[in-house]
Amino acid sequence: MTLTHLFKAQAIFAWIWVVMFWLFPNVPADSFGFVLADNPDLVTFGQAASIPILGIGAISWMAPTWVGGEHLKKLGMLMGVYLNILFVAVQLFHISTDAANLDRFGMFATAVFVGLFYWKCR
Repeated sequence: MTLTHLFKAQAIFAWIWVVMFWLFPNVPADSFGFVLADNPDLVTFGQAASIPILGIGAISWMAPTWVGGEHLKKLGMLMGVYLNILFVAVQLFHISTDAANLDRFGMFATAVFVGLFYWKCR
């Protein structure tokens, strides 16, 4: 697996979330312990939040063609390690304050991306 493959895999992972927010909003809501029947505004929020996720996916997909060599490793550390660690930290904060449940799928996949990006960028 190359760094290019990791960027593409991260893009696909981001786009899966976008599709879930638009077509199957109960899936991401349930994974965090939210009930859409209690707050239908979460669907609207999820759809709005999915637009930057779509952009992150596009940047991840195109990054290997835009950036080359050692610079791709720097971008991999930023997008694949640091931003994913931030995502994990925010989710752990929400779990610790009982604001959300542990999203096993998202947390596991994100942790795997952190490890793989770190391995390929060092």
